[in-house]
Amino acid sequence: MPTILILGSGRDPDRERILASVAAEHDVVLAQESPATWEVRYADSVHRIAADDLASVLLLAREKSVDAVLTWEEAWIETAAATTSALRLPGHPVPSARACRDKHRMRQAWAAAGVPSARSVLVTDEVQALRAAAELGYPVVVKPRSETGGAGVRLARGPADLARAYTRAARADGALVEEYLDGPQLSVESVVVRSGRLHVVAAGTRHPRPAPELATASRMISVPEQVEHLASVRRAVDAAHAALGLCEGVTHTEVRLTADGPRLIGLNARLGGDLISRLVPLATGVDLVAAAVDTALGRQPQLRHTRRRTAGIIFRHGDTLRTGRPASLPDGVESVWTAPEGQAARFGGRTGHAIVVADDETTCHDQLKQAYAALSADLGSVNAAVPGITGGIPPARRADRQLHQQGFPHPCPRIDAVDHAGAGGIVDVESVVAAHHLADRRW
Repeated sequence: MPTILILGSGRDPDRERILASVAAEHDVVLAQESPATWEVRYADSVHRIAADDLASVLLLAREKSVDAVLTWEEAWIETAAATTSALRLPGHPVPSARACRDKHRMRQAWAAAGVPSARSVLVTDEVQALRAAAELGYPVVVKPRSETGGAGVRLARGPADLARAYTRAARADGALVEEYLDGPQLSVESVVVRSGRLHVVAAGTRHPRPAPELATASRMISVPEQVEHLASVRRAVDAAHAALGLCEGVTHTEVRLTADGPRLIGLNARLGGDLISRLVPLATGVDLVAAAVDTALGRQPQLRHTRRRTAGIIFRHGDTLRTGRPASLPDGVESVWTAPEGQAARFGGRTGHAIVVADDETTCHDQLKQAYAALSADLGSVNAAVPGITGGIPPARRADRQLHQQGFPHPCPRIDAVDHAGAGGIVDVESVVAAHHLADRRW
C-alpha cells in the first residue's frame, strides 16, 4: 500500500472519520504537535513535530519513504507545500500555499490579477484601523491576517465597534480592515488535478451567525448546477485559483454574490471546515477525502456525481444542550453530535451540530430548523428564530447547466505578485531543502 504522510490530525469532530478513511487503504505516518491519543488507532506511527519544523518533517518523510504528503490543517499548509516541493511530489507551490495562509498576500495576488474581491487594508494599530474604516466606509469587517475558521472575525458598524473588533483581531503580523460585501454567501468545493484543470465538485450557501460575530451558523451543499449565477461564480473561482498558482489538490473557496457580481472572500488550499467533506458525498456522491488522497498520489480522482441531493449542517454555540442524543429526531436527520460537557472551547465554542439530507434546498432548510430545535434543551423552540436560516431560500436558477463538471484550463504559474518571505512563515525553505540535497525544486 502507498505510504502517506499526514501533517496534523485536527480538532474538528469529523477529523477521526477522515483519518480512518485514509488509513483504511493506505499506510499512514502522522506528524502533529500534540501528543497522540485516538490517532494511534489509525496511524502506523505518530511523531510530535512543530508545524513550522520543516527540517524534521523532511527527515521523517525520507526515513519513511512516503509516497504522498497530505494535510487538512491550516497551520500545516505551508510545510506540506515545502515538503512536496522538496520531494518532487504532487502538491501546491510554496508561494501559493503561503498566500493561502496569509489573507493580505492573497488580496495582493488577486488585486494584481484583477480578481474581484473585497477592498482590504493591512493595519498594525488601532489608529490605522480607524483610518482604514473611515476610508472604506462603515460597516467593515475586521479579521486577523492569518487565522482560519472565522476566528477573530467581527463586523464593525462604527468607530466603537471597530475598536473592539480590532482588539479581537490584532496579532503580531497585523490585522485586516475590509469593506463589507452584501449578498448571499456561497462556498465552492473544487479539485485541481495534475493536468491543471479546476473541477468544481459542489457548491452551496453559508449562513453566518448574527453580527458582530460572523462564524458559521449553518451550511447547505449540493451539486454546483443548483447555484445561482453559476457561470460567473465559476469564472471568478477559476481566476482566483490561477492568480494564486494552485496546482494540485482539494480547495475550498468562499464567495459573495453582490449586486455587482461575485466577489471572492477567501480560498483555502485544503478540505473545507465545518464538516464540508462529510456533506459533499451525502449531496453529490463525490468523496472529497478520496479525491485529496488521489491528487496527492498523482492519480486521477473520481469526480462523477452519483447523487443529486442537498445536505445541510447547523451548529449550536454556547447553549445548554441535552446530554447525549435527543430521544426523537425530525425526518431527514443523518447524524447529531454534541460536545463533551465543558469542552466546547476545543471545538471553537460549538456545543453541537446536526446534519440533514433532503431532496431539495427548501426541504433541507425546513429540516435544519427542526434539527436545531432537537439539539436544544427546549424542544418547544421549533419555530424560534434559528441563527443563519430564519429567512426563506431564494429559488436557485437552473441556467448554465451545461457547465456542470466542465473542466477549466488552469495554468500553474509562479506568483509574481507575492514575495517568498512573510511574517510567521517558513522563510528559509531553500536552505533547509539544500541541506537535504533535494534539488530541482518545482517552485
